[in-house]
Amino acid sequence: MKTLWWILTALVLTTGFAWGQNKKKASLSSVNVGYVYDPTAPVQLDARVAMSDQREATVFLQVTNRQSDQAPALRYAVHADYQMASVLDSGQVLATQLVKQEADQFYYRFTLPVTDDSHFLFVFVSTPTQAAETYRFDIALNSEQNFPLTDLLLMRPDEELPIFRDYLPTDAPFRLTSYYGSDSTAYLYYYRHDFEPNPPPMSSGGAEVQPGLTIDSLFAAPLNEVLRFDDPGLYFVQLDTSSLYGISFRIEDQYYPRLARVETIVPTLRYISTSDEMKKLENAEEPKRSLDDYWIKLARSQERAKGIIRDYFRQVTQANRLFTSYKEGWKTGQGMVYTLYGPPDAVYRDVDKETWIYNEDRNLVDLSFTFAKVKNIFTHQYYNLVRDDNYKRFWYRNVDLWRKGGKEI
Repeated sequence: MKTLWWILTALVLTTGFAWGQNKKKASLSSVNVGYVYDPTAPVQLDARVAMSDQREATVFLQVTNRQSDQAPALRYAVHADYQMASVLDSGQVLATQLVKQEADQFYYRFTLPVTDDSHFLFVFVSTPTQAAETYRFDIALNSEQNFPLTDLLLMRPDEELPIFRDYLPTDAPFRLTSYYGSDSTAYLYYYRHDFEPNPPPMSSGGAEVQPGLTIDSLFAAPLNEVLRFDDPGLYFVQLDTSSLYGISFRIEDQYYPRLARVETIVPTLRYISTSDEMKKLENAEEPKRSLDDYWIKLARSQERAKGIIRDYFRQVTQANRLFTSYKEGWKTGQGMVYTLYGPPDAVYRDVDKETWIYNEDRNLVDLSFTFAKVKNIFTHQYYNLVRDDNYKRFWYRNVDLWRKGGKEI
C-alpha cells in the first residue's frame, strides 16, 4: 500500500498540482498558490539556502504538515523562470535527508548543483492522504531580481538547523554561521531606524525603501558562537563589507509578532483611522486611556470594540509572521493589504511580480492587487504594491467596515 502511495504521489508531482488546479498548465505562473498565505492551510513550507562559491547550494526546509504525523513526499525542480519547459534539474527529496521532526514540523537538508540560470527552486509537497493533494512553494535563488545569495545562516544556538524567520526576540540565543566558509568573524551593521508604514494603495507618494538610511553602528561578532542582542532594530550581516552579499534580521520585543505595548499598537491603527485620530493618539498624555477612548468612540459599544480589537490585531500579528523582512511585516505593502483584507483567495507568482485576487464571495468584485518584485539588499522576498487610484472606492469601503465592526475575514 505504501508503494502504491509513492507511485501515485510521483504521478501527481510530475504532471500537475492539486488544490483545484488545471494539471496541464504550461506555466507555473498560472497556478493558484493562495495557500502560502492561508494560516489554516494543511501544509506550509519555509526555506533557507546557503550558496557556495563552487556552484553548489545547501537547502534547508521546514515543512509543517497539519494533516498527518507522517513525513510528506517532496520533490523539487530548478527553473530559469516560471515556464515549465525551463527546468534545469529535478529530483526527489529523500527520506535520508529528513534531519529532524518536531511534532507536525519536518526538517530537511539537501544539496543542489547550480548554474548561472538556476534562478528558482520549486518544491512540491504531497501529503499521505487519499486526496493526494500537492502544494508548490517557490524559493528564489540567484537572479537579476535579487542580490547574490550568501552562505551565511542564522542558526539555532545548539543545533545545525537555521532559524526560519527574519526576527528574534531581545536576548534570544542564536549563532551566525558561514556554512561553506572558514571565516571566523562576521561584520554587522545595526540600524535603529523606524521605517515608515506603507501608504494606501491609491497614494502616489511614499517610497517603501527610504533613501539615506543611517548606520547606527558597525561591529564584529564571532561565527559559530552563541550570541544575544538586546537592542531592537535591523541587523545586516556580512563576511566581506566591500561585497553585496549578506543576510539581515530584526530584533523585536518578546511579544513579537504580537503587539502588546501601547507604543507599538498605536502606529498600526493608521490604516483604519483619520489623521486627527492618529494625532490625538500619538500626542496623548495618558496613552493607555486615550487608546481605550479611541476604541469605544470608534465602535460605540464595548462589545463591538472587543470584536474589532480581536480581529484587527489577529491580522496584524499574521502580517508580521508572514512579511517581516528589513521592517515589520504590517508596515509592508503586502502586510498592509493582508491586514485589511485577509488572506487572498488566489495568488499568482511570476519572475518579477505577485498578484493577489479577492473574489466575489467576499462581497468584492474580483479585486486584485499587484506587487512588483524589488531588488533589496536586505531580503530576497520584498515586493512594492503597484498603486492605482481605482482602489479608492474599495479601500474606503473596507476601512468603513472595519470601523463599524462589520468586517469578516
